[in-house]
Amino acid sequence: MRHPNVVRLASIILAIALVASATGWVLNFVNYRTIREPLRGLPSDALSAAIQPTDIQRLAQLFGATADDSLNGIRTLGVIAEGKSGRGIALIGINGQPARTVRAGELLAPGIVLTEVRHNGVVVRRGADVQQIRLAKKEPPAGVLRAP
Repeated sequence: MRHPNVVRLASIILAIALVASATGWVLNFVNYRTIREPLRGLPSDALSAAIQPTDIQRLAQLFGATADDSLNGIRTLGVIAEGKSGRGIALIGINGQPARTVRAGELLAPGIVLTEVRHNGVVVRRGADVQQIRLAKKEPPAGVLRAP
């Protein structure tokens, strides 16, 4: 037969161990979520200096571009069109420079405006001339089924 004091002492020890363990976990999670260093704002001129153009040819290939998609030095590497509204974002490379994202209505270069983004290319305006630059269709890799 068990002694009642031993059972009571074991229960107290187990309760203390449980509270200590739970307290350790709570302190661990609270400490993990605290910010160790205050956030600092950057001046606006420092932000633009930190951004550098990147050649994103591989990303453009995911959008279906090939190396020969060009018209007068402008390459359409990929598009994200918002339905048939003409709004959207396009990956555009100009004169061999790294591609950059441009929204409909923004300047591509002096005198060249991206007027419309379509599912198969973009429309640009140079003065009074309006030109469509199509995004070339890329064949899927062998073994990939195409949707009808």
